[in-house]
Amino acid sequence: MTSPRTAVAPALPSLEGRQGWGVAATGLAVLCLVLTGINRNVFFGLTPGLALALVLLPLWAPQLRSSRWVTWTTVLAVVSVVWGAWLTIWHADSRGVSTAGTLEASFVVLALACGIGAALWARGRTSDAVVGVAFGVGLVLGINPGSETFAENPWRFGFSLPVTVLVLAIVSRFRRRWLDVVAALALAGVSALNGGRSSSAILLMVALLVVWQSWGRPASSRLAALRTLVLFGLLALGTYFSVQAAILEGALGESAQMRTELQLSTSGTLITGGRPEIGATLALMAEAPAGFGGGSVPSMADLLVAKSGMAALGYDPNNGYVENYMFGSGFELHSVIGDLWAWCGIPGLVLAVVLLAFLVARTAVLTTGRVASGLVLFLGVKSLWNLLFAPLESAVTVLILAVALMAPVLGAARRADG
Repeated sequence: MTSPRTAVAPALPSLEGRQGWGVAATGLAVLCLVLTGINRNVFFGLTPGLALALVLLPLWAPQLRSSRWVTWTTVLAVVSVVWGAWLTIWHADSRGVSTAGTLEASFVVLALACGIGAALWARGRTSDAVVGVAFGVGLVLGINPGSETFAENPWRFGFSLPVTVLVLAIVSRFRRRWLDVVAALALAGVSALNGGRSSSAILLMVALLVVWQSWGRPASSRLAALRTLVLFGLLALGTYFSVQAAILEGALGESAQMRTELQLSTSGTLITGGRPEIGATLALMAEAPAGFGGGSVPSMADLLVAKSGMAALGYDPNNGYVENYMFGSGFELHSVIGDLWAWCGIPGLVLAVVLLAFLVARTAVLTTGRVASGLVLFLGVKSLWNLLFAPLESAVTVLILAVALMAPVLGAARRADG
């Protein structure tokens, strides 16, 4: 007759193996987050984070069904990659073709979809704070101290984003609003002292939104979310004009004051004066609405159209920046929206609009529900800014983290067994 101890013994190795796999899977998920945060290009846009995410695809793929936002983002990203390659072939008769450009654009867009899926998988196995810390560690490891911009201003062009994500992620673990506010204001102060105009303004907005969540009760109605959106817009305008006034008074230093005065005199507004690439993007969209393809090499006609759009904003485009940076080897329009459209055409533009709608809607919902941490608010506002004013290649890491932490996650996606 079999004893009870003998009867249960065969099941123990299976349980131990399952627990061992759970620890290993969590470790892989965290490692993938760190590598994604590093965002180091090793082969025409292929990064170690993307490579590992592709290897782990069977494990995180089910997470893509956890939210309609995530599902649509993934589908549009895949369609955009295919469409971008087709656009490159389509324009081959009128423009040069760069195989390296095609691969790089494809890998960057693919990294967005894979990174979101892998980060959601990691979120289900750990916590939002751990996800943020792992990403922050990756961003710190990805700092390039040998770059010219880093030497010019180490905080603005090196430590600002990694330290901000890391500090806000650590603070979010304690779930104390006053800690979020103190951290955001302290980081805003450091950015202001180092000439980081946009960073200090974003962090100031984050602190104000965290404070606002302390008043009133949580709400979930669409009307409440709409009121939050109105508040968000008013705060953005108020912060913009307040920071601009402070800069002009010299509060952020002489260098920031001179840059701001020059940009205001150039086009009348700080936005268009600081980001004249907007003019190039709009002019190119009017000239070729279908986009160009990530591997297309700009023609002289494209260059002249872009320059005319920038000149219309009062910017002098004949300074080498347009030829060497924006169109040196492909289309770089210095905005996520512009890059997705230029590289992937209409599907890329639709993807950008979906991301924009997601960030606005989820920021409103989470803030209205009084559950948005300083980290989540920073990622949301920063990603909205990047959609308009930052290159996709450098903005993709923050965008991945923002979507992964802001997406509504179903209960099944939060199971510890993945």
